[in-house]
Amino acid sequence: MFRTILTTLLSLLHLAVTGQAAICPKLPDKYEWKTVRDYKRDEELVLKTLNWLNSTPMNEQIIQRSKANLFVMEWICGSPTINIRVETSELPFYEEFPDLLFPYIHGMAQCKLKKKSACDEQKAVISGFKSVGFMVLADESLNKSPTLKQLIKAYKKDKLANYIESLKKN
Repeated sequence: MFRTILTTLLSLLHLAVTGQAAICPKLPDKYEWKTVRDYKRDEELVLKTLNWLNSTPMNEQIIQRSKANLFVMEWICGSPTINIRVETSELPFYEEFPDLLFPYIHGMAQCKLKKKSACDEQKAVISGFKSVGFMVLADESLNKSPTLKQLIKAYKKDKLANYIESLKKN
């Protein structure tokens, strides 16, 4: 019971901090990106959708999350303005929880779109892990996993930079 209340409070706190309502932006039924101008046209919608994805637990609004995820992943994969490098070997959660790769990428992309040149690779990685940390804490089955214990601890203490450095040493 306490864990459920805590998870709910953390979710509400996250929403208050990000200022993001729990409603997914309206996505177009059809979309196509061929030119730089096409990608630029939808950049703000992609950022709003990333904000929503990163502030909505993975186990909520699953159908809408799937559509939103497809939309942003297709945009990210073709975007000429952002480049996301992911080494799954550097993600300790990937083998056991491959679905957490999506929030990781969402967090990185959100940083790169929101902060532009101020978001270097390290900040993008930290942002990716923050998104994963939020998703793990919001999901009762994930936050019990021994694999994710150190990540949760670092996320709660806002020590993700140290956590990421420790991963590189191992």
